[in-house]
Amino acid sequence: MIDIHTHLLYGLDDGAETLDETLAMLRLASNSSTKELIFTPHIAEEFKFPIDLAVEKFKEVKEASAKAKIDIKLHLGFEVRLDKEIFAKHEFDFERLTINKEEKYILVEFPFLDIPPYYKEIIKYITTSDITPIIVHPLRNSRIIQNLSIIKELCSLGCLMQFNADDTRDPRSSGILLRLLKQNLVHFIASDAHSIDMRPPILSNAYRFIEKRAGKKYAEGLFIENPRKVLEGDIIDDWGLQNGGFFDRIKDIFNR
Repeated sequence: MIDIHTHLLYGLDDGAETLDETLAMLRLASNSSTKELIFTPHIAEEFKFPIDLAVEKFKEVKEASAKAKIDIKLHLGFEVRLDKEIFAKHEFDFERLTINKEEKYILVEFPFLDIPPYYKEIIKYITTSDITPIIVHPLRNSRIIQNLSIIKELCSLGCLMQFNADDTRDPRSSGILLRLLKQNLVHFIASDAHSIDMRPPILSNAYRFIEKRAGKKYAEGLFIENPRKVLEGDIIDDWGLQNGGFFDRIKDIFNR
């Protein structure tokens, strides 16, 4: 599996605090069947660090992980808050915020309580640069929870959707997740790991949840195939569910 959203790069945001903690979390991820992982520290007003520092720490961690013989391949990206000032600040180095600097995909976080009125403007700015925004953990935004049709609208604007592994554990969010799966509005599931105890870097339980309810083909799409295309800068096509027997597997859930 490939984890496209983590906060394991130490000393930058509210994730790992030390190199030892980063390495411990990488071991946990590797032992839980994650083969590749993207560090995505926050780019937000409350976390101030230069991009060059993140690049330096990334190189340091890669070397330390290899020395410790942790079997996991590492990549660098960022989780960018949807904020006009942030995007204006990075106008001339925007490509550095994309995953692997491929200039194809970028993680975008909405504020938790609301959606800025200019959100379409920023999404258009990203997509017209031939970059695809991946909206992270949409079920943590209050307005989206109140109006799930916003997710469909965002996809129509060219966005993809990444949900958190812990969305599969909570009864309410897992029910919503399955409904969105039926509509082809789920493209990735990632850990959004912050520590060993708080959202740990474990995808295996969420993978089994999806595999049991939607089939192996769909689980591999969310956890392996789509993330692989992000890393390689390839286009993610709209892929249907009918052939995977998805509707039959979760028919009872939607009739509750």
